[in-house]
Amino acid sequence: MLRCLLLALAVLVGNQNSLADPSQNYPFSIETEKEGDGHRIVARNNGPAPISVKVSIADSQYITTDRPFPVFAVVPPGGGTLYLAHIRPAMTGVGYSFRTHSSWVLGDFNAQQSPDALYRLPYRDGTAYRIGQAPGGPITTHTTPDSLYAVDIGLPEGAPIVAARDGVVIYTEANQVYGGQSPDMVSKANEVRILHVDGTIAVYAHLAHGGVYVYPGQRVTAGTQIGLAGSTGYSSGPHLHFAVETVVRSGDGLAMVSVPIQFYVGNPPIAFAPRFGMLVAADYSSPGRMPDVEAPQMAGKASVTTQTATGNRERRWCSILT
Repeated sequence: MLRCLLLALAVLVGNQNSLADPSQNYPFSIETEKEGDGHRIVARNNGPAPISVKVSIADSQYITTDRPFPVFAVVPPGGGTLYLAHIRPAMTGVGYSFRTHSSWVLGDFNAQQSPDALYRLPYRDGTAYRIGQAPGGPITTHTTPDSLYAVDIGLPEGAPIVAARDGVVIYTEANQVYGGQSPDMVSKANEVRILHVDGTIAVYAHLAHGGVYVYPGQRVTAGTQIGLAGSTGYSSGPHLHFAVETVVRSGDGLAMVSVPIQFYVGNPPIAFAPRFGMLVAADYSSPGRMPDVEAPQMAGKASVTTQTATGNRERRWCSILT
């Protein structure tokens, strides 16, 4: 019964496998330009976030380069231009050819979360909500590197979402309308991404259709309302998916990974790691108190979908304690 209850809350609070791809409409480009007897590779970043980029060369003939490939670099924001490499013919009078492949992600692969970084609860003062999926608890969908330390918080549709830490908005998506647990919903969540001073990026996902109140380049402080809770994308119900991410060089590529976070409440603040089942009030005027992990209380019944070792999906109905 207890296992059934825990699984039910984990499923009902939210599911998250993938988020939107900011590269679809972000003002960043990599160009190959003619220069003298060769070419140069140039990256241009007109957006508000640094960009980590990898460029490699394929199918080359009779070329020489001024540096080894692949090239990894961080392109500064706000109109930053970076010359990544120069390519020239290896022999005078002999034709040469090459193709480039590039990949990039928002963020700086040199960034690391500050040891003293703290995050206020991402919902309005005076409200209290329960934490669902969280590190160390029952996990249904937070299995990828970018979600291992993510937190799902059950909120009603339209509940105000606030910034958990000061920063600059670097990406928004507000046009998605629907949510559900079908493959076509993956990567269709409305979201806001905020860059912090240490280079980490907070992700606020599954926001309501039209429920984004900020714009790229806007500076926000902790507690500023940035949107409304929803259930867009791959989701089983209204909730907020919150994660703090950074870029890493993974093997021969780039990847986003989530990092552990510490929330705080109270004044003076009390810091704590989010745990499954916590019911936490956003109180920043009274002295802080360590939140307790309480037994989840939900009414009625909830359907729980599980996957067997053979890959077959089974649905069971579990009674929920009131």
